Amino acid sequence: GFVLFNLRSEALLASGNDLSALESKIAELASTSMTQDCVPGLSIGVVRGDSLVSYHSFGTQTVGEDKPPTAQTISRIASITKTFTGTAILQLRDLGQLELDDPLLVHMPDFTIANALRGTLEGVTLRRLMTHYSGLRTEHPLTDWDAPSFPTGEELLDNLSDIDIVIPQDSQWKYSNLAVGLLGHVIEAITGLPYEQYIYEEITGPLGLGNTRFDLDSDQTELKTNGYSHPLPGDSDLRDAPYASLQGISAAGQLHSNVEDLAKWMSFQFTSGRQTHPSKVLSASTLAEMHRVVYLSNDWSNGQAISWRMNRRDDLVLHNHGGGIQGYASNMVFSVSAQTGVVILANIWPAPTPYTLAEDIAELVIRELGPLPELNETSFTEVSESHAATYTGRYWAEPGAYVDVVYGESGFALGGPRDGDYTLHGPAGLASDPAVSDTNSFRTVGGRGAGELAEFSLDSNGRAESFRLGGFLYKQVD
Repeated sequence: GFVLFNLRSEALLASGNDLSALESKIAELASTSMTQDCVPGLSIGVVRGDSLVSYHSFGTQTVGEDKPPTAQTISRIASITKTFTGTAILQLRDLGQLELDDPLLVHMPDFTIANALRGTLEGVTLRRLMTHYSGLRTEHPLTDWDAPSFPTGEELLDNLSDIDIVIPQDSQWKYSNLAVGLLGHVIEAITGLPYEQYIYEEITGPLGLGNTRFDLDSDQTELKTNGYSHPLPGDSDLRDAPYASLQGISAAGQLHSNVEDLAKWMSFQFTSGRQTHPSKVLSASTLAEMHRVVYLSNDWSNGQAISWRMNRRDDLVLHNHGGGIQGYASNMVFSVSAQTGVVILANIWPAPTPYTLAEDIAELVIRELGPLPELNETSFTEVSESHAATYTGRYWAEPGAYVDVVYGESGFALGGPRDGDYTLHGPAGLASDPAVSDTNSFRTVGGRGAGELAEFSLDSNGRAESFRLGGFLYKQVD
């Protein structure tokens, strides 16, 4: 049946957020993941709409201690940082400071000394840097994951001649920390601010992400979980993971955060279909652009949006971004249309399972509880069943289109087509618009007629005999 996505009641919110029946399944999935990857501690948050509706804690923050993680426990989130960097680039685009298809050379003229072994220097655009189709090598040559150590900003900019374009642009998806690290320097060049300061002032601050930090203060350090590396070959003991700042490529993965903050970051993603979020971090239209697929795999199983990856599970499309750095694995997965997602933080790396685990739990919640209808962004109001009764029935329009006007579990709506129907406007919701004086006219919610008026005419008995929508005159036939 049709779900009226733009209207919801408090009762629906309450029933739509009850995960108690799924707790044992989530625990089972988590246990399997922890065993497979030797995860000491695991935090799982489920987000529905603008709320962290459930939090699940497993294991310990410190091996040998009974210290389960909490929603406030801080981890390094590594490459999830890239989604903040992409947001900053879009902010600057909206301010007219850059264009997404600008070559990097426009904002970093010294990049001319880089080496185009394949592709071209001019082909390295900001959009391709954000989507991993620039052709750049994965890391700067001064990066050493064994030590570990990363180039400072000065070293990065002084050694642009060591950067290679190794495959042609757009030839394949090629993940590059270096690419997104360079975007941090673009942000600095345009704004005149340190990259980290810009992110604090323009993104994490306005969104209230107080524990999402590049470097932790003393109080935040107390909240940080211990991070672990796997045993050396032939050994069985987990090792304390080394720490290294990403320095000159901070924009690719330096942030720390917790489930509580990342749940807010995810809820912000769900506002792309509404009016601008109160934080004004991004307009709804720009946020929707960020989520829109830019590159799609040949089999349509996955794609790349601006900063976000996209995976398909049957009819369910999930956006995601994970992170991995010494001691910490992270992932956040969400469905914009279902207003539902999952945050996972683990205190060991590498740990492959959090990436599939987050998708497994997100799909479980969506399949079992259904999508959470979006917050009503307008003053539209639901139509009562008694009022709707005047208009319900089956309608026909030239040259042969049928639609049923119905009132069901989802409220007042244009129903989906029956077998054999050619339909133009259903399924879609119908809602009252207080700005419209005609009480027989209703705003269409969703579908081809979204935002347009369905204008009903009544007969002498006060029953609807027809309605106009999108240039079509539908006449009641049943």
